[in-house]
Amino acid sequence: MSEETDREERRSAKRFTLWFPLQITGDGEVIIGISRDISKTGVMMVAAAEPVIGERVTIMLRLPGDELPEREVIGKIVRVEENADDTEGLWRHKVAVAFTDPLDDLEPLLADVSRTSSPPSAPPPPMADES
Repeated sequence: MSEETDREERRSAKRFTLWFPLQITGDGEVIIGISRDISKTGVMMVAAAEPVIGERVTIMLRLPGDELPEREVIGKIVRVEENADDTEGLWRHKVAVAFTDPLDDLEPLLADVSRTSSPPSAPPPPMADES
């Protein structure tokens, strides 16, 4: 069995492809990232900085439609890899974070938001120089 198949089989929660900004803090360092997908048990994000695997982190989430203005979630960095889609850009790392405790109340909200949004298809074209 491949590593990717093993990873898929270990996932116990439905994942939702949602792109939103988030912040993780660990050992005094703050990392800004963009979610790629999220579930009630964890999040995959892209980030400029490279956190340490095994590090305990605090994640600040702001989801559209959430009755809470912001959620503070404790988790652990379980995987860090190069982001092949942006090797020379700002978001050079893919970072997987497993939540310490599942956020059971999050799944209905994620399902609702995923029905009404879609990931970006491509970056906007550069603005024309008006000089």
